[in-house]
Amino acid sequence: MAKVIVQFINGEKKAGNVLTINFNNPTFFLHSENAQGKTETQTVNMDAVRQILFPKPEAGGSFIRTETIEQSVVAGASAFQLLVEFNDGEVINGTTLKYNPNDKGFYLLPLNPGDRNERIYVNVGAVKKVETRKLLGKILTDQRRINDDQLALALKYQREHREKKIGTILKEAAVISEEQLHESLKKQEEKAALLGEILLEAGYITSDQLDNALQVQHENRKKRLGQILVELKYMTPNDICIALATQFNLPWIDLSLETIASEVANSLPANVVVKLEVIPVAKKGDDIIVVATSQPQDPNIKDAVKVFTTLKVELVIAYEGYIASAIKQHFPLSVDHREEPMGAGL
Repeated sequence: MAKVIVQFINGEKKAGNVLTINFNNPTFFLHSENAQGKTETQTVNMDAVRQILFPKPEAGGSFIRTETIEQSVVAGASAFQLLVEFNDGEVINGTTLKYNPNDKGFYLLPLNPGDRNERIYVNVGAVKKVETRKLLGKILTDQRRINDDQLALALKYQREHREKKIGTILKEAAVISEEQLHESLKKQEEKAALLGEILLEAGYITSDQLDNALQVQHENRKKRLGQILVELKYMTPNDICIALATQFNLPWIDLSLETIASEVANSLPANVVVKLEVIPVAKKGDDIIVVATSQPQDPNIKDAVKVFTTLKVELVIAYEGYIASAIKQHFPLSVDHREEPMGAGL
């Protein structure tokens, strides 16, 4: 049986186990434990389901993440990349081998390797819109550069060597030439050290989406690019974190899932936390404080924090919206007298 978390359209959640799920069937059986520890079997109506999460095995240990974009299910490893917006506004993205808007549902493989789920079933009835992009594997087969068998072999190899992109594998196998690969990719330029270009190259956003976000930023310079991309529903907060983590070679955390201990948060003075837009999130032993920032490109952040602590400082990346929420939770009075942000940044 597979462990799942069923999220219903009415907002309820229930964890349990399933033997099989076929979205073409009207129901499935969910086996879960009741308060007395006994197993109950519930018949779940597929129309009542919002999404079904298939969690990764619990790894345990630190909540600090080390995944990078290079460990993503890279753009091109499947037929389509989907950006799914639910009726309640939540956005998720990933890849899928098959997508038909007329189907009752579909499975999505999260694009972000830091996602806690191996795959997600999405009920089309709970979805507001789906944006689709053909990925490199699909483009090459459509152009008849490779056949389905060659693509399947390349994808199998890639699953065993996830750091390699599908185009590189096909080229090394002499299935397509260097010239053909460059033509199919439209001569992608070497990755620059800019958030937007990293996201674009990794397949998280399109060039049109990046241009649109940059235009919005040009018109509102107080907003950072990551915030704009999330507000436009082009990306999720964790996508931004993993891109910055890749760019600056730092770990990252998902503060929406973690609770910061009060004594840890107060390791720095309130006015410093508010001004620098950072939040202490953990202590390592007796001599290290871990501080979350959304602006790792600012060389002054770490030095500014060091002035106010005798501990060694380690930076981790977190989404700025989650940092703001944590600051408001732990330092509500200081937030009311907040100064202007230190810079628009990324």
